[in-house]
Amino acid sequence: MRFLIVTLLLISQPLYAALPLADELASRFSQRLDKKPVLRATFVQEKQMAAFKKPLISKGRFVFVAGKGALWSLESPIKVSYIMQDDRVIEIDEQGKRLVRTSKEVPAIAQVSKVFRSLLGAQTQSLQDLFMVQANGQIDAWQMQLQPKPGPVAQFMKQVHMTGGRNVERIRIEETSGDATVITFQGVTEAEQLTGDERALLGQP
Repeated sequence: MRFLIVTLLLISQPLYAALPLADELASRFSQRLDKKPVLRATFVQEKQMAAFKKPLISKGRFVFVAGKGALWSLESPIKVSYIMQDDRVIEIDEQGKRLVRTSKEVPAIAQVSKVFRSLLGAQTQSLQDLFMVQANGQIDAWQMQLQPKPGPVAQFMKQVHMTGGRNVERIRIEETSGDATVITFQGVTEAEQLTGDERALLGQP
């Protein structure tokens, strides 16, 4: 859960630097999500901790649904899933037991959830309030640097670096502790609707 909070605490006011490219990316992703609001992919997550020589590697898959939420499922070395919605994060263990954390119980939850969903969906206009944003490259081969503004996020996060083309391909998160997390995405596909199992997990009719 701490990884999610560290990963997700980012978001929302005007973009700074390289506005034309950032705006173009935002427009393109928005148009695609309007037509096919469901994104699916597998991922490899490498957590490099200052106290260990070798990174901790985990693998899984995610499902992102524009305007509805996201499902982040770790499949190895442990099985645990996180459902991220506007007002809550739900943790589901290997036995199917659910632990619900709402924004009322943990005020940062709504912000954390929105940031993670914004990262997964490359929703650049949502990554604004807490970060200075720099976008470089071309529309099909771009890089984005997110530098936390002074505040709570900057206390434990140094920067976020994203790269991609048609989709987000890699996210690197550097923490003030010296730890770093790299997430690499593969096999991104788009769809118009969720499967029955996905709807059930996300609580969608």
